[in-house]
Amino acid sequence: MKAISLKIQITFLVILLVAGLVSVFSWTIASSEKRMIMSEVLHRVTLQARNLALSSSKPLLHTDPEFELHPLIKRVLQTEQDIISIVIVDSDGVIRGHRNVMEIEKRYNPPPGLRPTKSSEFISRGERLRENDEVLEVSVPVTDQNEVIGFVHLQYSKAKIHEVVGWINRRILKAGIIALVGGALISLMLAFHITRPVNVLTKGVEAIGRGELGTRISVRSVREFQILASTFNRMSQSLAENRIAIVEKERIEKELEIAHDIQATLLPSGLPHLKDFEIDAYYHPASQVGGDYFDLIVIDDNHLMVVVGDVAGKGVPGLVVMAMVRILVRDLALRGERPAKLLRHMNMLLRKDMKKNLFVTLFCGLLDSRQGVLDFASAAHMPLLLFHSKEHVVRMISTQAKPLGLFPDKIFTKGLTEQRIRLMPGDLFMQFTDGLNEMRNTKDEEFGLERVMQVAVDEAAGGARHFLQTVLRKLNAFRNGAAQSDDLTLLAISALPAGMRRAPEDRMEKLDGVVFD
Repeated sequence: MKAISLKIQITFLVILLVAGLVSVFSWTIASSEKRMIMSEVLHRVTLQARNLALSSSKPLLHTDPEFELHPLIKRVLQTEQDIISIVIVDSDGVIRGHRNVMEIEKRYNPPPGLRPTKSSEFISRGERLRENDEVLEVSVPVTDQNEVIGFVHLQYSKAKIHEVVGWINRRILKAGIIALVGGALISLMLAFHITRPVNVLTKGVEAIGRGELGTRISVRSVREFQILASTFNRMSQSLAENRIAIVEKERIEKELEIAHDIQATLLPSGLPHLKDFEIDAYYHPASQVGGDYFDLIVIDDNHLMVVVGDVAGKGVPGLVVMAMVRILVRDLALRGERPAKLLRHMNMLLRKDMKKNLFVTLFCGLLDSRQGVLDFASAAHMPLLLFHSKEHVVRMISTQAKPLGLFPDKIFTKGLTEQRIRLMPGDLFMQFTDGLNEMRNTKDEEFGLERVMQVAVDEAAGGARHFLQTVLRKLNAFRNGAAQSDDLTLLAISALPAGMRRAPEDRMEKLDGVVFD
């Protein structure tokens, strides 16, 4: 039997080697890309479902949630074409939100054939991922005050995933064919030199497969191997950059989570009981870390310091300033300083420590429950809303003072005055931040101070708690689903009529109006 020539043998061996290399490359790239694509899709779909769950919590508490949930679902489906279905159910599994209004009030039945997915890195407690060959479904609980009140079931089509994976496979196949043809031609002329670049490529692929993403393959050989080396290098660089980006994102999210927890400790966790007065407050940041601040500082059995402020900086810088303000206000208030003097000292202290372009607007009031007197001063904060029960009229009391932290003491004190109002039974005052009057609806209209005053005329006689609940209800109706653009803080205190007066208690009442999303 005639022996096969050495060139043919070498060519055959080189082809086998290149085929093996391409196979390893194809498997590594296809598996890595598929994992990355699936991971990205899972992350995005999970975040979308969580956002829907956050947006659905308040509507699910309403009597007719479908009127708010249907537009929300419709808007998401219009912007995200790969989402094929969104179903929002209550805690009993009854559909409350659906693209097809005919499905409302029916029980939700998931598509048949769904199985739990193996990926769990993005899944939090109470969430669930299921899939089949065509659909990925994520289920996220809707909570209110840590209580599950429903679920969001979001179904995402896998068609685009299959399309991208197919494109990757075709690209890898094309590169493999080129490598095979090039290897066969070059092996006939330079069989000896082919083995070296193959070894280099093989070692580089193995290093990348082990997770050594800093590996760079350098091959001085035929163009096909250079293309393969460049592809490997781009792939490893892309994987390294993506890994760094993920780590950085996780770090930032962790820092924001810590800042969120810190801010929660800076705000009051309860409402003090004050004889013959009713107190209520509401706080809701526009983002994870807000810039609004309020406090209720008990000076003694008959005196309460009421503080509401707005830090110009948002995020972590605003939180740092907010912490400074809280420490200084509490220290000065417990030393017995009057509101105007307290603001003056605050301005001098903050001006030394705050960076340029950062400032604080602050309202400070001292309530004497025994005399029914409120002495207050304001550093460019929103006007004080005052409701007189006897005349049934509402006033907005503003000041000419400047914000804290910008001006020297001589300029700051020119407009600083301390005013006094006397609260008769049934009277009410409210202090707030500009997130109330500047709240916008879907038509880009502002809620405005006129609406605030009208609500006060109609509802303030019902007391602080009733008044704030009414304000929030009308504010949500006005927004009509529009996103909250600024932090919102409301604090109301009403003098109880004679028939409703009670003695103070020795405990703090839990403050349910402080909301963190």
